Amino acid sequence: MSKTLGTIVTAVASFSAGVVVGMLITPQSGRENRRWISEHSSDAKHWVEDHGHRIIEKSEERLGKISEGIKDAIPDLYEATEDIHLDDADMSDVS
Repeated sequence: MSKTLGTIVTAVASFSAGVVVGMLITPQSGRENRRWISEHSSDAKHWVEDHGHRIIEKSEERLGKISEGIKDAIPDLYEATEDIHLDDADMSDVS
C-alpha cells in the first residue's frame, strides 16, 4: 500500500512541478495561463479522487483477507478453553 501511495504522491508532485515550469517558460499571458490551470486542475483533481478511491477499496479488500487469515490461523480463546474446568481448589493455588 505504501508503494502505491508513494507512486500517487510522486505523480502529483511531478504534475505540479511540470505546471510550474510550464508557466514560467510559456509565451501565453497570465490570464490564459490561469484559465488553462483552472481547466486542467479540475481534471487532475478528479483523476486523483478516482484513483484514490480505487486504492482505498483495494486496500480494504486486502486488509479484510489478511484479517480473515489471521482469524483462521489463531484459535478462538473461548473455544480453546471451554473444556477446561477448574474447581475452587484449583483457583486457590493461583494466588
